Amino acid sequence: MSNGLEAVNDLKFQDIVALRDVIASRYAAWSAPHSGDYPIARLQQRITQSLAKHAPSSDDLLWEIDFLDRAKFDADFAIRLTSLLKKRGAREYIKSDIPWIVDALRDDALSEIVKEVSHRGIYVNVRLVDRWFLNSVQEILDLGREFGKSDSESDRTYIVDYSSPNVAKALHAGHIRSTIIGHVLGNLYQACGALVYRINHINDFGGFGFILEGFRRFGELFPEKLGPGERLVEIYSIRRALEKAAVEPASGVLDADSRDAQLLRHYFPGAGTPEAIRAAYREYVAASDERFRRLEDGDPEEVALWKLMVEWSLADFESFYAALDIHIDLVIGESFYLAAGDAAVSTAIQSGKAFVLTEERVRTEIAQLDLAVAAGEMTAQVRDANVAALEKDIGAVVVPLPNNERLVVRRSDGRSIYATRDLGAIKLRREIFNPTDINYVVGQEQRVHFSRLFEAADVLGIVTEGKPALTHTYFGFYVDAETGRKLSSRDSVAGVNELLSSAVRHFREKSAENGQMTEDELDNAAQQLAVGAVVFNDLKRDMKGPVPISRANPTAMLTEFEKSGGPYVVYSACRARAILRKYGGSVPRAADIGEFDLSNQEAMLILRLLELPDKALRAAREDNPSILVRHLLDTAGIYNSYYASAPVLHEGNANKPRLMITRAVELMLTNGLSFCHIECPPKI
Repeated sequence: MSNGLEAVNDLKFQDIVALRDVIASRYAAWSAPHSGDYPIARLQQRITQSLAKHAPSSDDLLWEIDFLDRAKFDADFAIRLTSLLKKRGAREYIKSDIPWIVDALRDDALSEIVKEVSHRGIYVNVRLVDRWFLNSVQEILDLGREFGKSDSESDRTYIVDYSSPNVAKALHAGHIRSTIIGHVLGNLYQACGALVYRINHINDFGGFGFILEGFRRFGELFPEKLGPGERLVEIYSIRRALEKAAVEPASGVLDADSRDAQLLRHYFPGAGTPEAIRAAYREYVAASDERFRRLEDGDPEEVALWKLMVEWSLADFESFYAALDIHIDLVIGESFYLAAGDAAVSTAIQSGKAFVLTEERVRTEIAQLDLAVAAGEMTAQVRDANVAALEKDIGAVVVPLPNNERLVVRRSDGRSIYATRDLGAIKLRREIFNPTDINYVVGQEQRVHFSRLFEAADVLGIVTEGKPALTHTYFGFYVDAETGRKLSSRDSVAGVNELLSSAVRHFREKSAENGQMTEDELDNAAQQLAVGAVVFNDLKRDMKGPVPISRANPTAMLTEFEKSGGPYVVYSACRARAILRKYGGSVPRAADIGEFDLSNQEAMLILRLLELPDKALRAAREDNPSILVRHLLDTAGIYNSYYASAPVLHEGNANKPRLMITRAVELMLTNGLSFCHIECPPKI
């Protein structure tokens, strides 16, 4: 290797390859239930075979199933052949197709599972035999903690890029969303059989010149109480305050009794005028650029200090991940991808897929913009915005994209930028992990960046024929519940760990009210309920919408978290677990149960339990955990109503089918919650 920075990355490469092999070996040793072996899947397969047997033609046999409330419809599900319905129209479909569909579902081959068939309009309704339900519950019990998993995505290898904090900046509330959503998506992919590599892509490079320069420049001025990681956050605050005062003098930063004003007076005591502030800012920027140049070139002193700074920040970040009980497989700084990205840009220039934006080319493009304005194809305002962007990028290396857009991939001074390193990340990830999919779980403010990045990766041939598939799963901001305004990083940063700590205290106090748990049990239950409440509150919502946080009223915020449903589902699973604990014996098997009565509510509840594998798969394929979350809430609601009206234990006797159903409920809710990174405590 040619310099200190590359030597660091060479070691990192070896570590990453070793971790990749460990993760892959764990996956190879794990086998999930075959998706086609679940009761609903087998039922659908047998119905498909019977439909094909009775159909006048083998074409257009696509059909959909809707599960019903037996109490309302006297049936368990309805089917309709969507392709035929669309092709013929409702009237002809009812006349020509409903009769043979009914005959198909009444076929003797289905008699052991189908009890009654009726039709209403375009729907054919089916009531299943009660024994099918009990046998299906037995399959849930037999699978135990594996129930809900499948091999549906076993041909996929996912990289999930999430959390992605900035070294030398404090974590803010937005990192909760990225971390929770990304981690749960990884769980869902894995539950569906995919090989998953979880990567925390930390920004340990971009803008680091300011941090290196500030650490040396302000060393003696830092308050003694600040630890190493806190000093890095302080430098970032200093830089932002200086930039704001220099670029926006009308903001009155120097005259205000604000945090920014205090920073400037303390760290720049001689810069008491707008002119002096601007001069100080220009000098700081120049010195910082020089520091970054040295770092990028591998200067040993800069690399050594940079490594220390990264370690300080990672140690601070770890307390956040520990509070959420989250472990991410690989923590890789963007610096690791620098060489690969730089090489990709150089190769693109040589091949003509990227070019230097010269003044001559800019003049040519401006002339084309003027022609567009003259022809009425563009407004003068749009033209001026394009001209400003062109002039700003003179000397930079750009990749032309579809729709006359472009992506800057190298600065005019030859230095790398985020896009350089992001292209390198795609290239190296493809080479090291050979993924079928890379999913970036990053906030909505990065939508334009990722759209252009993905197009550039295609233009440069880093991605070929859509492989790997690149996805940006974005999410909305945390907003102030009182004002609706987006929380700034500074506003929300102090609340990240405090939010979790407050939630733990809240649920510990509630759990302690029953007086039947040890101190360790209380601590464990409070931690798991707190994480469950925070996670569920996030996952239940529309990912792309805002999440309100009430800073002025923490109690109201925690109450809202509890109302989101996470603790409710956990309580439901624990209630089922308590019944089983009180019973104390082995749960009977379906084969040992003779005649029994299955209520309408039990039929509906069992169907909800059996849907878990399908809901998990749909949530994974649509990158939308709320699909599973809402199903768990629905199931918990049905179970709580059932539990209240159908006692499992009565005067020392157990209702055997209900005991089986209770165990199946506990398994389904517990397993589904674990996909959402929520664990159920033994007691509540």
